Amino acid sequence: MLPDQRRKKLLDILRLEGGADVTKLSSQLEVSPATVRRDLQYLESQGFLSRTHGGAVLPFESTAYYPHYEKKMSYNEAEKTEIARQAADGVSNGDVVILDSGTTTFLLAKELKARQELTIVTTDLKIALELTDVPGFEVICVGGIVRSRSYNTLGVFAERMLQDLRANFAFLGADGIDLHAGVTNATVTEVSIKRLMMRAGRVVVLLADSTKFGRMGLAKVADLTDFDEVITDQGLSAETRKQYGTAGVRLTAVSSGKESEAGSDEGATNHEEVGA
Repeated sequence: MLPDQRRKKLLDILRLEGGADVTKLSSQLEVSPATVRRDLQYLESQGFLSRTHGGAVLPFESTAYYPHYEKKMSYNEAEKTEIARQAADGVSNGDVVILDSGTTTFLLAKELKARQELTIVTTDLKIALELTDVPGFEVICVGGIVRSRSYNTLGVFAERMLQDLRANFAFLGADGIDLHAGVTNATVTEVSIKRLMMRAGRVVVLLADSTKFGRMGLAKVADLTDFDEVITDQGLSAETRKQYGTAGVRLTAVSSGKESEAGSDEGATNHEEVGA
């Protein structure tokens, strides 16, 4: 495992558990305690965590650790694919669909190729290119300033265009999800775009793998209850899912058929809904 991959996994562990000691991290990462200490020292110097006696904690979630698009795609790809499949199930032929930028929405775009006569609105250049040549699809790429590393558009021109659009569905991603802080983003510049997407969609769905939960980015996008549904994977504990459901969040946790109980069809998708 490369150092950058190992440090990303280390941060994922801290995000899920809130903190961990060196011994536990060493076991989970399958590296020596000395390697863990060096990684902790490096990540603390970059502002991603605070070291404690024998370990580390995340006093707040820094989403500035923003890897390149291709690296993000490799993180939790299996979980993201199942989330995308679940989201695609609700889309019918002829629908107008807004797709936020991001790796999970890109995987959703690939799943939507099985539909017919869709109109796709997106700020993601990779999504637009992926769907441009699909027969019967009309792709509307929202124009604006292109953000490096993530290949999405933003700015006043993109905002003006979205103000005049309406869609059957709006599928959004997130950098951070917290029961109390809501849905947050790593940068302020994307917040207005995301809010306009939400306003344009008749049904608004949040797509986020379980590592996004318990994190807080710089800028708030919306409350969780502003979404008609939140689709994630089963990396969240049953207790955590129950907490979100009790708070009024409709949470759907999906898993691959290979992880389901014996007797289920291989490759099928199981899901559990919590909340109203």
